[in-house]
Amino acid sequence: MEDLQYRKTEGILYSHFRRKKRINRIKYDIESTKHSIHKIQQDLQNVNIELSDCMKAIDYSQDRVQSSSETVSAMEREMERITDKLLNELTYKVQKKFKLNARLRNIEAQVKRIQSVLDELTEEEASLIELKYNGLKTYRQIAYDLHCDVATVKRRKDKLIEYIASELE
Repeated sequence: MEDLQYRKTEGILYSHFRRKKRINRIKYDIESTKHSIHKIQQDLQNVNIELSDCMKAIDYSQDRVQSSSETVSAMEREMERITDKLLNELTYKVQKKFKLNARLRNIEAQVKRIQSVLDELTEEEASLIELKYNGLKTYRQIAYDLHCDVATVKRRKDKLIEYIASELE
């Protein structure tokens, strides 16, 4: 087996396990975003809006004539501003959720191809690959975990890399 193909296959395996970890993070982000969307929708539905403390109440101690031609009160403007802000945040979160779902589908498709090859391995072969490329363990640590010699681990790994490379072509 060529050295370039060998290194490329090892890179594919390292990337595979990184992608599997990334899938879990993206799923967590999707759930978190769904929760945020639900919370914003609840706030909008229940009009759960806090107005700023600087809003002034009507002062009845003085006689005043409204000289403004504006028909919307400051309170209504503040409520509109807060509602618009919540709607913008909701739009952003929904777009974020769609982007995360698209990224998840893309990564899952990449993982599925390599996982199908790894699923064909025996349990011992799969654990060797898992320990080396996901656990990032040394040959000595893998040999200790699998109860065999370091040379045996290297030889088995080389055979597995060749097999995986041939299956991925």
